[in-house]
Amino acid sequence: MLKSIEKIKKFGVFQNFTKHAGIKEFAEKNLIYGWNYSGKTTLSRLFAKLELKSPHPDFADCEFTFNGGVDGITEKNLHECNLSVRVFNSDFVKNNLFFDTGNCNAILLLGKESEEAQRKIDVLSVRILKSQERVRVINRTIDTYSEKIKAEKTKAAQFIRQRLKLDPYTATHLGQDLLAVGILDTQRLSDKDLENAIELALTPDSRKPAEVKEIFAAPSIEAIHKEATTILAATPTFSNTIKHLEDNPQIERWVESGLNLHTEAGSCEFCGNLVTTERLDAFRSHFSKDLADHKTKVERLLQRVEAAELKLEWPKSSEINPQFRETYEKVTAPLTGHIRAYNDATRTLAKEVKAKVENSRKAMEPSPLATGLERLIIDTVKAINEVIRENNKLATNFIEERKIARQMARYHYVQQFADEQKNIGLDDKKFVLFKRSDRIKVFSQRLQVEVEKLQAEISQAQQGREKINDRLVSMLGSQAVQIKVTKDNSGQERFQLVRLNGAVAKNLSDGERTAIAFSYFLTKLQELKPDEFKETIVYIDDPISSLDGNHIYQVTAAINDMFFHKIRKADGNETWVTVCKQLFVSTHNFEFFHLMRELKPDGKNAARLYLIKRVAGGDSELCDMPASLAKYSSEYQYLFDSLYQFHISVDKAAHQQLMILPNALRRFVELYTVSRIPSTYGETVDQRASELFGKERAKSILKFLHTFSHGNTIERVAGNNELIFLLEQTVKDVFDELQEKDERHWKALIAAVQV
Repeated sequence: MLKSIEKIKKFGVFQNFTKHAGIKEFAEKNLIYGWNYSGKTTLSRLFAKLELKSPHPDFADCEFTFNGGVDGITEKNLHECNLSVRVFNSDFVKNNLFFDTGNCNAILLLGKESEEAQRKIDVLSVRILKSQERVRVINRTIDTYSEKIKAEKTKAAQFIRQRLKLDPYTATHLGQDLLAVGILDTQRLSDKDLENAIELALTPDSRKPAEVKEIFAAPSIEAIHKEATTILAATPTFSNTIKHLEDNPQIERWVESGLNLHTEAGSCEFCGNLVTTERLDAFRSHFSKDLADHKTKVERLLQRVEAAELKLEWPKSSEINPQFRETYEKVTAPLTGHIRAYNDATRTLAKEVKAKVENSRKAMEPSPLATGLERLIIDTVKAINEVIRENNKLATNFIEERKIARQMARYHYVQQFADEQKNIGLDDKKFVLFKRSDRIKVFSQRLQVEVEKLQAEISQAQQGREKINDRLVSMLGSQAVQIKVTKDNSGQERFQLVRLNGAVAKNLSDGERTAIAFSYFLTKLQELKPDEFKETIVYIDDPISSLDGNHIYQVTAAINDMFFHKIRKADGNETWVTVCKQLFVSTHNFEFFHLMRELKPDGKNAARLYLIKRVAGGDSELCDMPASLAKYSSEYQYLFDSLYQFHISVDKAAHQQLMILPNALRRFVELYTVSRIPSTYGETVDQRASELFGKERAKSILKFLHTFSHGNTIERVAGNNELIFLLEQTVKDVFDELQEKDERHWKALIAAVQV
């Protein structure tokens, strides 16, 4: 990394430059401002020595010293310099671009045309042609298979259309169904399911099935039987019993029923004998309350047992849609037997309960129930109702169900067609041929890539054209000038500049030349690998020469994109860095200088501002940017400040910028007059000054400007004794004009430079 320039001797305008004490060391980003003929291009040529590792032919006896951090780099050890340097200046343009004929050198030179490369191209081209012919043969076979498959599709679609009465249904519809079936599980139906689907699919609205009611059964024998087991085993308690009644249950029941007729002592209604109170009490003691309650439980149990018998009816098979009829008949078949077994068990239990009614004092045990009497009925009824619900669903959603059935039947036949075609194998054969064709195409493409690489080695002009064209669009804001590849008289390919209408761009403007040259330079930088670019020092001298204000912004944007990137640091924060090792930009355009200042990085350790200026004796020097210049955001303010400081100085002959003030005054007058009278094309500063200052005063001002403000008269300026007087008077005349005729503007300028 370069830290400073310690000295420059016998190198153009740098005849005896020595670094002043206190000048800041170079940073990553270095901006150098100087007016025309101040020495910017000369300084860039010094950097070009580092790039070429050889002395400039025009300055063979020069001396210089760069501070490279460890050892100094001088004209004596220049050939040992290991720094990577790239310089853009007028020499770069002259050595690389040829505008006079509309042509320029190739941007990338990857190799020269060789007999071996052409021989390889010829061999590869033959192989490519053979590969392409093989692909055509394979494609014809694929087309044959495709026609056969197409015919089979047409035939299958016709069958489906007729079988399911679908209209329309063509090979196209079949193709769509094949895609749908291909992502599903197999759609093949059993013969019975297919038959049912077709029958439903073809069922007209007039034969829409009706709904039937579900059946209900709540068998309860198991719970009753469990209760009967307890009741039948129970016997009532007795305080006093009559042996004869206990042994004769029929008589006992007869006496029990008679007690209600003989509530008091008296004659017996049956025999006429006297029934005493004692006898009635004996009978009442025999028939206890516990016995009465027990009998009530048994009688109620009998009623429930008799009520538990099932009498169930269900829809006839003929009421069920044919689609479900077979299943319905199958699930209803065992129901009759289940009900019969259930009712037989109910009747048996009823007889046993009746026996208990007849003989309440005897403990009994009911016959055991067969396993699953209730469950068989419940499960069977459930199965029947499931079929009924399916039947009713069909009846309720007949249109939708018919649509589904039609799709099921259609998909079945589509699946059947797909399976048949798979067995035939035409699609598989096509797939194999497609893969083979693709492999040959890939092989051919690889050969073509190799051919293109060889052609790139032969063709010098093919490389970089698109990149430079893109940059021209960015910098010029249009595609008015573009590069195309053409061949010269010797058959060599070259870049040629053309207009949008295709005409050769022979009369390029200075701005177009600058844009093309700088675009080429940036493209050349992109040849460097990222690691190489990171270690490269780049010097750019006035890349906006002859460009207008809009294009200056485009060039600034291009430099920003190329040289400055935002990165994320380890702590997560983002920062701007210079992509190359160091960047130096010199310019005479203050607006461009200001735009470059705004680009990141702009910190005091990452960026430096310098000034190149002419000093007494015609020499130039490089110094830190004066605060008086650095603080302004426009060239116009700086020019005024320089002239104003001269205007108010006591010893004008000793003013440090005396030699450059004529140029400063001319530039100030140009900027002031054009701001007051925006000029049209071709209008000169003389015309504007005459209109603003009046012809007489303008004549004296302009005479001085034309005489002393041109760089090629610097020697005459240095030796002219009238310079100081004429400069002082001319500056005063200009300032008097501003105070008299543009007082507000004058006060604003004074306020700006006194901040």
